[in-house]
Amino acid sequence: MKIIAYPFAGGSSHSYARLAREHMHEWITLDPPGHGSSMRLPLMHSIPEMVSALLEPTLRATAGSPYVLFGHSMGAYIALAMLDRLVELGASLPARLLLSGAAAPHSRVLQHHAELPQKEFLEWVANRGGISAEVLAEPQLVELFEPILRADIGAAEAYSDGSQRDYDGPVHILLGKDDRIALADGLAWADCFVRAPEVHLFDGGHFFLFDEIQTVQALIA
Repeated sequence: MKIIAYPFAGGSSHSYARLAREHMHEWITLDPPGHGSSMRLPLMHSIPEMVSALLEPTLRATAGSPYVLFGHSMGAYIALAMLDRLVELGASLPARLLLSGAAAPHSRVLQHHAELPQKEFLEWVANRGGISAEVLAEPQLVELFEPILRADIGAAEAYSDGSQRDYDGPVHILLGKDDRIALADGLAWADCFVRAPEVHLFDGGHFFLFDEIQTVQALIA
């Protein structure tokens, strides 16, 4: 089983290294333009743009073997929108879909954190665990990562789709109990699928999945 994964805001192909380590399945985490191995490409500012850019590598990665689609936070919206593209193309569909650390995209109050002044923006990201104190202490690293984070967070916050899908594979929603995502917004993922998804609550905040590695691995595949 392959795990095709999409990173959270500011992430890259290394984002899930701790989850992939000692897991019996192959992880393939794809870099959107402007991230990781694609750092030299221009950043994209919408989820549909990212999906278009990642469609071909996704099709290559999924060819010929069963696979799972996984994404955390921004990556959850990429995974959902990628599923829609795969359905449109008549491509092989994932054995299961796992959407982690994200509110249902049609249920949220529209927010504009990506437009905050630098100090407030970086404080908001740091409070969610999305940037380390080491990075914040280095102006050159802040200069590198701030545009990436702003583009990704802006894309994730702007994404909205409440369509109900006929996808009949299992859907799992993973949420942190101490995340700032309202439980009602997490449960609203049920509106997006004919088959009700399973919702899993974990102790921890936005990046709970790195505190619950074995449990998350078992859910994924």
